[in-house]
Amino acid sequence: MRLMSNENGVSSVKVMIWLVILGAGLHVGLKYLSIQLDYQRMKDTMNSKATVAQVLKDEEIRIDLVAKAKELGLPLKGENFIIVRDEDKHTMTIKTAWEVEVHYFGGLCGDLCVQNYFFRPVAQEDIVKK
Repeated sequence: MRLMSNENGVSSVKVMIWLVILGAGLHVGLKYLSIQLDYQRMKDTMNSKATVAQVLKDEEIRIDLVAKAKELGLPLKGENFIIVRDEDKHTMTIKTAWEVEVHYFGGLCGDLCVQNYFFRPVAQEDIVKK
């Protein structure tokens, strides 16, 4: 009888270990997914602004991009966006870059739980003057 209760205790510990590992993986995955989604949203906005560049001025594009960055909580200001119109090639290029520092597990394990991610989206679209 004593052997039986010991096996139940061991399997309970195994289940708890697996739940902790699953929880940690879920936590890391959700944090990483969050910053990747912010990157994709910013890049999509840059692509859409580059697409309609023939009707918008550079300053209007910059204002819209800064507003989107603020909405997403990204550390970007107007001077962080490089907007280049190439009239010869009929293209609009928008570039930016930022760094995000992510603290996993609330920083409980110090520097081991801190990861820096660098993002450098580039949007280039053909523009046609009418």
